[in-house]
Amino acid sequence: VAAGEVRPKPNGQYHCDIAGAAPCPIAAKRSWLLIRTDSAMVKDPKGSQGLRDIVQTRLLNDVLKNSCDKWPGWMVLVVDPPGLRVLSSAVGMYDLMERRVTLVEDLTKKRAPFRDMGAIYLLTPTKQSIDRLLRDWTPSENRKEPLYGNAVFLYFLGRLPDNLLAMIKTCKPLLKRVKALGEVNVDFLTKEDRAFHFDMKKSFRYLFPHRNTGQPTPVEMVICDKLVTLCATLNEYPHIRYRSSSPLCTSLANVFHRKMSEFIGGNQKWWYHGDANHTSRGRSTLLLVDRSDDCLSPLMHEFTYQAMVNDLLPIEEDRITYKSETIGNGGGEESKSMDKDVLLNEKDQIWVELRGKHIADVIQVLSNRIREMVNSSTSQVAKSKGNDTKALSLSQMASALKALPEYREVMDKLTQHMHLSHQCMDLFNKKGLLDLGEVEQTLATGKTDEGRVPKMNELVDMVEEQLQSAQDSQIR
Repeated sequence: VAAGEVRPKPNGQYHCDIAGAAPCPIAAKRSWLLIRTDSAMVKDPKGSQGLRDIVQTRLLNDVLKNSCDKWPGWMVLVVDPPGLRVLSSAVGMYDLMERRVTLVEDLTKKRAPFRDMGAIYLLTPTKQSIDRLLRDWTPSENRKEPLYGNAVFLYFLGRLPDNLLAMIKTCKPLLKRVKALGEVNVDFLTKEDRAFHFDMKKSFRYLFPHRNTGQPTPVEMVICDKLVTLCATLNEYPHIRYRSSSPLCTSLANVFHRKMSEFIGGNQKWWYHGDANHTSRGRSTLLLVDRSDDCLSPLMHEFTYQAMVNDLLPIEEDRITYKSETIGNGGGEESKSMDKDVLLNEKDQIWVELRGKHIADVIQVLSNRIREMVNSSTSQVAKSKGNDTKALSLSQMASALKALPEYREVMDKLTQHMHLSHQCMDLFNKKGLLDLGEVEQTLATGKTDEGRVPKMNELVDMVEEQLQSAQDSQIR
């Protein structure tokens, strides 16, 4: 474990000064826990895989395929809430059905018995989940027989502590049915191919202010456990860099180093990039920064497409619902309004391409593509009719375009994103975020957009004006 100083630079980046190490610039707007982007990809001889693909392969092969090979019939997949979120972030229902999983059940809820099916459990290694697992296989007054058949496959997202393993050994009805028990080391969410998070939305209040008691807090232990599973999945044994004056980063670095060393010592067959047998590239670098290194970013609005959708629109679990207007065909059919659900995830190629762009650029790109699509499809219609485009009426062109399946599919996606981007811009103008953004930039940089350094009384007046005009509590 090496300590280094991270100092801010005028261009809004940080440099980590480590003896004998090259500078590692990172953008200022990042979360407090980072792993270098070149370490978030694992390259093999056949090409490269993103983190989401790696996790998907791990779950499909090590969990589902392994279970299929040992049980010929249909199976039930039982997950606790964290396990469900990990599974949903990487695997779809079609993938489960292909591997003979006919039902996904919540461990925390009452379930119907399926005694002719095998059971796959994907759980977090906690006492609460183990207690519920044992309850499924322990006879009671209301249920004399177990819920599922004679094949049980137990998989845990992280390391299973010895005391919890001892609890499983005490349940004989379960023990005699266990066909496999493993730790898949995927205790994190893969929302994007090159991004992950630990699904710990309420952890901030337990981390700050940091009380230097000499002992890591439970939240720090959970963070390091999850981080070990990430490195195990990526086959990375990273060098650790952090600011030595940060008690939080120092504590996290020490705990992670200890837990990572324990993992390597207990998994002799595990390998990492940079070891004696895998020298195609060196070990990665884990950079730990806390919020004190970048206090301003959470207080500022970003105007990229992804940031504005999450800030302004009612999105939940990547799903957003909007009102869609269907246009009548001119033959007496009236236009209708209906709700449409949109999933903004890695399967939406337009979203993946445009989410990091400024909202104005997104609207411009979408407008150009819709125009090109209409022009291209209109030419195809004219050729299919054996006529010139000018000879077709507007209703003929509209009807013919709707009949083209490839047109309909692509145009639906484009219009969806055009609708969402315009909805963001409407709220942007309604809430006066342009003026607010200028004030935020002035406070952050100490200069106006003309490059002038404002006086303190000017700054106070600007802030007062925004506070008085803003009705949104988040903006205030």
